[in-house]
This record gives sequence, C-alpha cells and structure tokens, in this order.
Amino acid sequence: MRLYRPSHPGTSRLLVVAMAALLLLTGCDADRSVPNAIFRPASPEATSILSLSLILLGVAAVVLVGVEAVLFLAIFRFRNRPESAAIQTHGNLKLEFGWTAATALVILVVLGLTIKTMSEVTASAAEAMPAISAFPGDSLLLKVTGHQWWWTFEYPQLGVVTANEVHVPVGRPVKLQLESADVIHSFWVPRLGGKMDTIPGHTNYTSFVATEPGVYEGVCAEFCGAQHAQMGFKIVVVPQAEFSAWVRGQQAPGAQPTNEAQRAGLQTFERSCAACHTVKGTAAQGKVGPDLTHVGSRLTIGANTLENTPANLAKWLSDTQGVKPDSKMPNLNLDPATIEQLVAYLENLK
Repeated sequence: MRLYRPSHPGTSRLLVVAMAALLLLTGCDADRSVPNAIFRPASPEATSILSLSLILLGVAAVVLVGVEAVLFLAIFRFRNRPESAAIQTHGNLKLEFGWTAATALVILVVLGLTIKTMSEVTASAAEAMPAISAFPGDSLLLKVTGHQWWWTFEYPQLGVVTANEVHVPVGRPVKLQLESADVIHSFWVPRLGGKMDTIPGHTNYTSFVATEPGVYEGVCAEFCGAQHAQMGFKIVVVPQAEFSAWVRGQQAPGAQPTNEAQRAGLQTFERSCAACHTVKGTAAQGKVGPDLTHVGSRLTIGANTLENTPANLAKWLSDTQGVKPDSKMPNLNLDPATIEQLVAYLENLK
C-alpha cells in the first residue's frame, strides 16, 4: 500500500524567504554610502580584523550548510517512514570521536588565528602605554574621553581640544589614550579598527593608521544609558598639509563677532552657556559640555545627532530634550529672536 505524502507549501515559502534574507544580509555592505561598512577597511588594523571575520564567517557557513543539509535530508527522505522502521543507534565510538576531534581542530585553528590577529592589532597599542614623552615623533597622540553622551578629543602635543569630530593625517600612526568621565563606553570606528572600552578610573590604549582619506563614522559600542545610540563621532582623515592647516585653525581663539546679531549672540552665550561650554578667547570657560570654540566648522551637532546647519542648530537650541531626550543639556526656553542670535554667533565659530 502506497503511503500518503502530504504537500508542504509552507516549507517552500520559508526557504524562499530565508534565501532572500541571506542575499540582503550579504549585500548590506555593497552600498558605498554606508559609512560604517566593516567590509571596507581603511587601516591595517581593520584589515586584519576583516580577514579573521571572513574566516570565521566561512567556517560558520560550512557548519551551517552541513548541519542544515543533514537536517533537510532526514526530513524529506524519511518523512513517511513508519516509526517501527526507525533504528536507534548509540555508542558509536568512531562517530563520536570523529565529530569531537573535528570540532576541537576547528576551535584550535580559530583560536590560533584569533591570537595572531589580536597580536597584530594590539602590538602598536601596547607601545602607547608609556608616558606621552615616550611617543615616537611620527605618531599623533589623541586623548579620548567618553561622556554621557558625547566625546572629548584632546591633542596633547598640539594644544587642541575638540568634541565629537577629530581630524587626523592619512598614513600617520594615531595612538589613542582612552578614558571615561562617568560610565563604561566603548570607542569603535568600524573601518579603522576594533573596539576598545573607556573605563572610569582606568586608561586603555589603542591605535590605527588610516590609509585612505575620507570621513569615518565612530560609535559607542557599549550600552551606556538612554542616548547610547546617539553617541557618535566622526574621524576626518586628510592629507598632512590639510591637517596642519586644520590644527592652526583649531589653535586660534574663537572667531570674533562681525555683526550685531553675532554680538548679541555672544552676550547671550556668555550669560546662558558659559557655565558648561568653552569658547577660547571669551569668558565662556565651562568644562561640563563640549568645547565649542570652532563648532561652526563641524559636520554635525549633538554627537552626530544632527547635521550642522542653521536650521538644525536652531532646532537643538529650542528643544534639546526633544531632539536628544535625557541629554545633560536642558531646554533653556529661549525665545526665537534670541535663538536666531545664538545661531548667528555659533555658526561664525569656524
């Protein structure tokens, strides 16, 4: 008597959906506009990490395909076999030894490759641990401090302090000294290197060498509170001559007002914002919030939350908590005319 074989239309649909999802995932990095694309490394450190990632992805793919192939083979080939025909096997020492040895071999290979990659990525970081005076002359030192929810970048060798946006020269080793002002954060620029935590009361070190000019997105990779997802920053990699010109501009005090609106904005800034923010060359010397000496030249505001435009700056000043809830900057309840003056002044700080 022929056994009835039921159809399974849902299985086919499930397979189609799974394949479509796999194609989407594999292609998610193909869009050149994706700034955090980890499959487009731009430093030797990120290249080493990518190489290891591709090996791990390959191993995982082989395991996944093998396991799923056996699973589907069992499901479709034996789906109508009577229960009485099934044979229970156990105690197959050869089979058990084989899959245990194969698994151990894969783990050992992956461990060796991981240790090799870690040594490549951290070798230069280890050299960063001596005092600042011990840094080689061709290296650029950056002191990075994580805050809830923004970043301070300080160039001790150059006397420059900025926030949420940092410039570095292409092809030059950059050594980072990482600290935290409050809770644990994690510094990560996917295209330039691996993650490194910033820990209160402890200093960590990492480094990278950017090989391509461009703007690279950075994020906090450790959950640190309500606005963890809006704690981004940018690393702008430029030729050495352009970097030197940028440094000279950053070393200068804030630009002086050139019209009545900017002068009124400066007065409001010194009255309402000086307790938290610094603008070199003015009475504003606060250290609670980001240094705004050259905020007008930055690409974004609010730690990569909004593009730096007059309209967005006005939006930020009028309703900071609406744009970035639970941020440390309160709504100042400024009237539209005052906001317009502050925007004029801040946009002039380039």
